[in-house]
Amino acid sequence: MSLLAGLATYTAFPPMNLWWSALIGVGALMLLIRGRGFWAGAGLGLLYGFGLFTPLLHFTMVGMGNPIGWIALTVFESLYLAGFGGAWAVVSHLPRLKGSSGGLRVLRRVPTGVANVLAFALLWSGVEELRSVWPLGGFPFGRLAFAMADAPVLPAAAYLGSAGVGLLVALAAACAAHAAQAVYKRRVIPVVVSTVLAATLLIAPHALPLDTRAENGTVRIGAVQGNVATDFEDAFNRALEVTGNHAAATKELASDVGPGGLDLVVWPENSADLDPRDYPASATIVDEAARAVQAPVFVGAVPFVGDIRYNDILVWNPGDGAGKSDHPYYRKHRPVPFAEYIPARSLVRRLTTQVDRVGVDMRPGTGSSTLTVPTAAQGRAITFAMGVCFEVAYDDILRTGVKQGGQAIIIPTNNASFLDSGEAAQQLAQGRVQAVVHGRSVIQASTVGYTAIIDPRGEVEQVTRPYTRASLVADVALRSSQTIADRLGPWPGIIILTGAVVLIAAGILNLVRLRRKATAPARRRRG
Repeated sequence: MSLLAGLATYTAFPPMNLWWSALIGVGALMLLIRGRGFWAGAGLGLLYGFGLFTPLLHFTMVGMGNPIGWIALTVFESLYLAGFGGAWAVVSHLPRLKGSSGGLRVLRRVPTGVANVLAFALLWSGVEELRSVWPLGGFPFGRLAFAMADAPVLPAAAYLGSAGVGLLVALAAACAAHAAQAVYKRRVIPVVVSTVLAATLLIAPHALPLDTRAENGTVRIGAVQGNVATDFEDAFNRALEVTGNHAAATKELASDVGPGGLDLVVWPENSADLDPRDYPASATIVDEAARAVQAPVFVGAVPFVGDIRYNDILVWNPGDGAGKSDHPYYRKHRPVPFAEYIPARSLVRRLTTQVDRVGVDMRPGTGSSTLTVPTAAQGRAITFAMGVCFEVAYDDILRTGVKQGGQAIIIPTNNASFLDSGEAAQQLAQGRVQAVVHGRSVIQASTVGYTAIIDPRGEVEQVTRPYTRASLVADVALRSSQTIADRLGPWPGIIILTGAVVLIAAGILNLVRLRRKATAPARRRRG
């Protein structure tokens, strides 16, 4: 049952997008574990994690070409759910959660059902927050918020961020579970109350106001998807093929909109397979495209500096090349461990030689989280918040760019390694959630799809089909005000995590007290 609950939760995420099934999966887990012992809870949590993460992270096997990384990441992420299962089993034995007096003072006057709902949701969200930030920066894929791009609860992201949306969904799932249990026990009032609460938690946020107006005018952006052959490794090894594809698509775009019809053109991550700052042939191709469209072009490139590499998005100005703006490039701040660099390489090599497929480690950038572009057509410079590929899943990275003056968010990405797996669809959903979290339009440019224009409400205005050469043109709203979520910063997550730690500590103390009470008669007899 626990494995099936995990599978039900998986179906809430893209590409299936059955967001409501998260309530079934998470709520079932609450009932399956409550009242059990630590190890039973941990085992059930582990099975749930396998059910959720095995299909959700299947794209890692597609990217690597073998199952080693997929298995390792699935097991590692599932261990968090095992920890959650053990913690919930222990916490569920608190007196207030079992209907007795005593326990945490803050819960003493709370009805038993409400106390269970609150405790479960707080624990779930605390573990979700932990795995999203630790270790090595965390791995937020599978956050409940990223299954809610089409759900009525999404506007809450502008107020509470991804962590807060996850908490609301966990609360709703716990209410739904409580209602199901009340149906089984034929208790009408708890069924009605719990159902109303679950519906309110999910639907009421739809009425929250979202300020999405263009505060600083608009910018006309072209997003280019040049396409890459399905034998992607060979495509990137065939010098200048990828760059040529994007240059050709940009020239086609220029003929459609007319020279000077755009303020900016965005190419994807890795769109220059040879860095145009170092390779004249690559520079010629990029500059010809920029001249054709008569606008700056964001170009993805990977510079090598000795025995390290970086992941850059640079501004290429027609006729002038790179480095002509105040911030000439954005350097990816959070490379992906075990994909773009190998932590503890010598130690991991003892387990598998697959680590050597990443021959040169990528280092994180330390500069600005924005790119500022001079637009000739408007006679002003416009600043964009930046994130590359998986960075779209991290609230804090994009928040930094917004706080540094980013008026829209640009996400260049390269999904070519993942072929037709669910990774690209998951990433698109993450971009939709982040648009609401930060109150910004999101422009996602991919090598193979999905390239998309997302408005500040999280609605997809335009999107390309995967594995096609295509381009999009949109007048994107520029905004400078900050959402409540960005003003709160990391505090919702910190508060949730702290609350979960307090609950776990209380559960452990209660377990110790119960064991001492159980052994007291034996000690008295020996005395």
